Amino acid sequence: MKNPKFTIGCDPEFFMRERATGKLISAIPFIKGTKHNPELLAQGGNIQRDNVAVEIATDPANTADQFVNNINCTLTEAVKKLPSGHEMIAIPSATFDKDQLEHPDACMFGCEPDYNAWSMCENDKPHAVDPTFRSCGAHIHVGTNGKDSNAFLLDFDRKMEFVKVMDCIHGVISTILDSSKEAIDRRQLYGKAGAHRSKDYGVEYRVLSNYWLQSPITVMMMYHLTQDALLICRERTAKDLIMAMGENEVQTVINKGQSEAAFKMLEINLLPTLSQDSIHYFNEALAKIKNDDMNFDMEWNLKMCEH
Repeated sequence: MKNPKFTIGCDPEFFMRERATGKLISAIPFIKGTKHNPELLAQGGNIQRDNVAVEIATDPANTADQFVNNINCTLTEAVKKLPSGHEMIAIPSATFDKDQLEHPDACMFGCEPDYNAWSMCENDKPHAVDPTFRSCGAHIHVGTNGKDSNAFLLDFDRKMEFVKVMDCIHGVISTILDSSKEAIDRRQLYGKAGAHRSKDYGVEYRVLSNYWLQSPITVMMMYHLTQDALLICRERTAKDLIMAMGENEVQTVINKGQSEAAFKMLEINLLPTLSQDSIHYFNEALAKIKNDDMNFDMEWNLKMCEH
């Protein structure tokens, strides 16, 4: 079987904005779910506040269409929790007015530590020089039932290999598509190459910002890139890909947001390797971004869901 089943989910964060003024608003007074007690949503998934951001978590999916549908359902329910006249926006980082940061929870950063698959060390707890700076991630959770050829996701060394392959693929491609100043600023604190948490079902990949939640197209791209990464690990060609791209080079490209170098890696190393589905959705996403045609509300029909 070429592509055995795997589970995929995500826990993206979004900022909340007042539509009329464009001012970023803390989610703390409005979102009741917390890290330790998330609020379950009617169509699946949950919602919570994380610092000043709105965080949702989707149920695990087994197919690309289910992955998109789970995200769509969770977003649809999440916007109903916002106060009237407000919206969620998918940007990697921003600064908030000080009046939005007075609650003690607005000064709490990080929870459990995450780790670097390249150095095999715990990542430093983030500390922003600017106390008004906040960022948003969108982590990908990849799992297995342990009964097929994706069962390597339960082996520690193979997990680390998989995270490195995700850096080579997801991280490099995201450096091309997610090259804004806000994305680069976020990487100074969160989302450096190799960032992950090991899970009993597989891996939580923590490198990416929330940019890929902008559209069903970018979600489909992430699904197929994940399928490609699993295939590379199953076929035991991961070391060849990593060696060809260069361990240090991949990390530098991601950590410094070097989009031109990332594009060269795509052309030389990834286009001959990736599936046609991945290449198709990458091209679709790139065209939308270049044409400034990626509108979060319109892509997911979220204005139709407001109360």
